[in-house]
Amino acid sequence: MQASERVLAWRYGKALFQAAAEKDQDGKLHAELAASQTALLDHQGMLRHPMVSAEQKKKKLEQVLSGKVSPVTLRFLELLIDKKRFDLLPMVALDVGKLVADKNHVAKAHVRTARPLSADAQQKLKQKLKDFAGKNIELEIKEDPELIGGLIVRLGDWVLDSSLRGQLKGMREALTNGN
Repeated sequence: MQASERVLAWRYGKALFQAAAEKDQDGKLHAELAASQTALLDHQGMLRHPMVSAEQKKKKLEQVLSGKVSPVTLRFLELLIDKKRFDLLPMVALDVGKLVADKNHVAKAHVRTARPLSADAQQKLKQKLKDFAGKNIELEIKEDPELIGGLIVRLGDWVLDSSLRGQLKGMREALTNGN
């Protein structure tokens, strides 16, 4: 994916978010975009094929999504087809999700842990991250046995590596550099 496509997807997503926010439907919009992506998975080849007319693609959208999404979402998907930018849909959906989360003061923390975290440990981690970031935290936890022990937390650009593997790597670098 080129940087220009990334910027273009951001612009589409921001414009769509603003249009939905004016009608207080931004949260619903994000859910509809995600549902649209899932519903249209089996039709990606046809929707992206350059030899299929825009009208045929729009009919397919209507057929698959009728009654499942709002007119705003359907019109947006039709716009992507008209502008030959349907490939941007996954990135636009991601960007809209980030904008909705930011508006609602929610941040997503990606957590890799060597072993499953108990509900109590998850709650404590959420609270500490909330205190740090000043936002409500949504945890996405994945187990990674390669960490040996501990966890790695990524919250936006900030990363905390308190894994045993990371600590051993830090010790090795310190010994190698003579510190």
